[in-house]
Amino acid sequence: MNRQVAELETRLADRFEQHPDVDIYLSMPGLGDVLGARALDEFGDDPDRYSTAKSRRNYAGISPVTVASGRKRAVLARHVGNRRLHNAMYQ
Repeated sequence: MNRQVAELETRLADRFEQHPDVDIYLSMPGLGDVLGARALDEFGDDPDRYSTAKSRRNYAGISPVTVASGRKRAVLARHVGNRRLHNAMYQ
């Protein structure tokens, strides 16, 4: 089984390195071939899917949420988002 996992990782890395956005994903700290391919899979490879960088952050669940009521204002962490992508980014 270890041999098969190593073979699959090699094939995944070969295919991932052929993608035009591979440099962007590999520039993120902590993402190698396997987690970078997983993040690419979750985001998709359609460049027009997200109209702004904020919409991409919202999908990933890493964009902060501002809650305002009267004179009080708080910036909180977002708890809604793509959990598979969130797990890939924080592994």
